[in-house]
Amino acid sequence: MIINCKCGLHQFEVNKNEIPKQGRKVQCGVCNKIWFQTPFGKEEITTPKKSNHFFAYLFLIILITLSFIGIMETFKDKLILKIPKLEQYYTIIEVLLINIFANLKNLISVFGIRN
Repeated sequence: MIINCKCGLHQFEVNKNEIPKQGRKVQCGVCNKIWFQTPFGKEEITTPKKSNHFFAYLFLIILITLSFIGIMETFKDKLILKIPKLEQYYTIIEVLLINIFANLKNLISVFGIRN
C-alpha cells in the first residue's frame, strides 16, 4: 500500500503487514515528520496541502491587464465613436504615460546612465 507523508510532498510504498489494524507511528524518510498511520479504510482521506501560487496569480493578473490595455488601444477609434466618454480615459492614460517617461528620463539622468 502507498502512504502519504503529512507534509503532502512524499509518498512511500509499504507492505500492508507493516501497518497493524490499530495503526502505528511512522516517520518520513525524507523530511523526518512523524505521524500515526492507520490502515486504509480507518484513516480519513486527507488532501495534500495547497501551495500558494502568488507569482502565478500575479503573472496572470498582469497578463490579463496588459491584454485588456492592448484591446483598448487597438480599438481606440471605434470605441471613442461608440462611447464618447472614453476619450477622457485615453487623455488620462496619455498624460500618465508622458509623466512616467519624464520621470524615467529624470531617473536615468540621476544615475548617470547614458543612451
